[in-house]
Amino acid sequence: TEIYTEQIVGSVRCVQETDIIQPTSTPVNENLVELLLMVSTMRRASAGKINVIIPYYGYSRQDRKVAPRVPISAADVARLLETMGVDRVVAVDLHCGQIQGFFGPRVPVDNLEANIVGLTYVLDHKNEIDLQNLTIVSPDAGGVTSCLLYTSDAADDLLCVDLGGRRIIKKK
Repeated sequence: TEIYTEQIVGSVRCVQETDIIQPTSTPVNENLVELLLMVSTMRRASAGKINVIIPYYGYSRQDRKVAPRVPISAADVARLLETMGVDRVVAVDLHCGQIQGFFGPRVPVDNLEANIVGLTYVLDHKNEIDLQNLTIVSPDAGGVTSCLLYTSDAADDLLCVDLGGRRIIKKK
C-alpha cells in the first residue's frame, strides 16, 4: 500500500525552523517512509531549517556488521534522512552513541537520555524506595551502561541485571 501524507495547511516559506515529530517504531518501514515524505514535503514547500524529533530511531540496533554482506541499517537510515534534507536530528535514547557519527558534520544530532528522568526520580525518592530490593533490568548488553548509571549515582546496594547477556552486576 502507498503511504499518503496530509497536505500542509498554510505556508512554511517564512518559517525559520520547522519541527517534525515522528517515531520510526512499528511499523518501522511505514513510519520511516512517512517521515521521509514529510521532510521532502517541507523541503519542496521552501521551509527553512528542518528539525526532526525521533522518539524512537528505527533500525538503531543494527548499528554494526554482525556478519558478512549485511547492512548497517542505522547508518543507512541516517543517510536517507541526510539526503532528504534534514538539518538537525533530536533522538531519544539512541541504542548507542555511535549512531550520532553516522550523520555527516552538516547534520547535528542530539541524543536525549530518558534514563536521567528515572535516575532523578530515584534520587529524589530514595527515602521512600526500598533500595535493598530495587532491581534495574537492561534489555541487552548496550543498556548495561545506563543501568550502571543508577548503581553509581543512586545507591551502593542496587542490583543491575542484563537478561540478554545473562549478566548480573551487584555493586557493594
